[in-house]
Amino acid sequence: MEHRFQINLSGLIDLLSNHLYTRPDVFVRELLQNGVDAIAARNRLGPSHEGSIQISLEGEGVVVFSDNGVGLTEDEMHRFLAVIGESSKRGDWLGSPQDYIGQFGIGLLACFIVAEEIELTSRSAQHPDAPSLRWRGRPDGTYDIERLDEPAPVGSQVRLVAKPDARRLFKFDPLLAAARHYGAILPFPVHLREGERTERVNDANPAGRFPWDASHLPRSARRDHWLEWGRRTLDEDLLDAIELRSDTGGVDGVAFVLARAPGFTRKSRHRVYLKRMLLSDSVENLLPPWAFFVQCIVNCQDLRPTAARHSFHEDASLQQTQQELGQCLRRYLLDLSRNDPERLQRLMTHHHLALKALALEDDEFFELFAPWFPLQANFGWTTLQHVLSRKRQIRVTRTVDEFRQIAQIAAAQGMDVVNGGYTYDADLMARLQELKPEIPVLFVQPSDIGQQLAGLGQEQEALHATFLASATAVLEPFSCLPRLKLFEPADLPTLYIANREATNARVVAASAEEADDLWRDVLTQIGDEEPTPSELCFNLANPLVRRLASHADATVVQRIVQVLYVQALLMGHHPLGSAELNAMSEGLSGLLEWSLMSAGSGATTWH
Repeated sequence: MEHRFQINLSGLIDLLSNHLYTRPDVFVRELLQNGVDAIAARNRLGPSHEGSIQISLEGEGVVVFSDNGVGLTEDEMHRFLAVIGESSKRGDWLGSPQDYIGQFGIGLLACFIVAEEIELTSRSAQHPDAPSLRWRGRPDGTYDIERLDEPAPVGSQVRLVAKPDARRLFKFDPLLAAARHYGAILPFPVHLREGERTERVNDANPAGRFPWDASHLPRSARRDHWLEWGRRTLDEDLLDAIELRSDTGGVDGVAFVLARAPGFTRKSRHRVYLKRMLLSDSVENLLPPWAFFVQCIVNCQDLRPTAARHSFHEDASLQQTQQELGQCLRRYLLDLSRNDPERLQRLMTHHHLALKALALEDDEFFELFAPWFPLQANFGWTTLQHVLSRKRQIRVTRTVDEFRQIAQIAAAQGMDVVNGGYTYDADLMARLQELKPEIPVLFVQPSDIGQQLAGLGQEQEALHATFLASATAVLEPFSCLPRLKLFEPADLPTLYIANREATNARVVAASAEEADDLWRDVLTQIGDEEPTPSELCFNLANPLVRRLASHADATVVQRIVQVLYVQALLMGHHPLGSAELNAMSEGLSGLLEWSLMSAGSGATTWH
């Protein structure tokens, strides 16, 4: 025996209100949308029809949405209002569903979020003698249809009586704000009325132009028009405005360049209208991922929305639209690089991350913009162009910590080092290496620099064997080996050198100390593999180290080695665990005790 699924309408309404819809006034959007689609359907019967929507407040907590659209027949009421998921925009004579905003057949249910009953009065425009009908639906899934004796206007009127907790939404100012939020750029008149008070909801733009439309202005005046309108609409300080067009998605709008750097992890959110009805003011998937330096206001004609109306379906049409809109932004940036370098520099100040991301995707863009990208080198903040002009081998670190370890000593050795640890910089230097192999780019670790430091001969090593033995006793528990070197700058007593694996092991160990029991076990297992020992290079060009290496008191030597070891870690911005902190405390306490004993015995300063 065949059985049919049953639908719990109350449960479905709860699902819509708590999960699909994010605003309590979403019923305004759904009713405006139904009116817009009804007018579009009537225009297929007679293109000269002038559509309009009126929202009326009729007493406390009662609102009526009226449109002069196509209306509904009794058969259509049974088919489209009583069947969840069945949309009235799917009739053969109505054309493609893509010609309409609503396509899912669930919009009217939003009214049950704020009202216990939906009353719809309608008269169809398809037949001159069509009857006037009244449909009443309830959230328990029951409905009835009544034929009216008095003829109703062609179109539809939806009457809602607010639930007690929704009455605050059924007042003039909240309704006006919601209607303007969703319907500000609709092409036909939308009015809100209460008694003698009437307000127009949408702008009365001539010839149905979008409010950002500047085609009637000289090209030289369009940017100022967009910026003035954008600042007023977005309440943002803006650097520039870019016209956006896409044939695939039927997109028309403006991208505004923000006068602030957005958070890198935060996606850009755009105000998007679908067939002039607000889809969402937080659409994230309209532009390519690298375009997070702009905020857009656009209208789309041909993209498919999701049921929640927060974004578009990820289909081939959207992908092509993203590419076309990305090309609009590329053309703008390339034009700036050739014709307006001052404006480009202002944009680069705030949005170099977005431009770096684009440069990694587009070789032409890389050629034009890479020379101006800001980089950190061991001789200060600079540009790639300046680094190249020095005509030296360019050494690049992959992390900020590695750069900090070697920046000072590499500068003293006459080496140029670029910090590739900031977002995109290592990838940009690798791309430079691919596109221009003649430019000497070398990725380095601190150990590479350490190998280039001048060591001591066997005889000198033997002279300092006692010091090395004392230093080894201190450093061995930290998986670190002492080395004696000669290097500049002479005022740097030590240099801590660790490869990437050793650095990661230190981070894991420090994290394990602070973790709870569960994560401590996990992190301990991760860090079980013994990394290559790190090195602490003692600089014999430094006066303190020279005196230390020849000092006879092994206890004093070990205390100073403890302090120098932790100091080297701090200079390299390495995490300190409890063992390192204890070593620092023990070293300082020992030195203070030794100083007091020396002072009490009248001993002179050691040398």
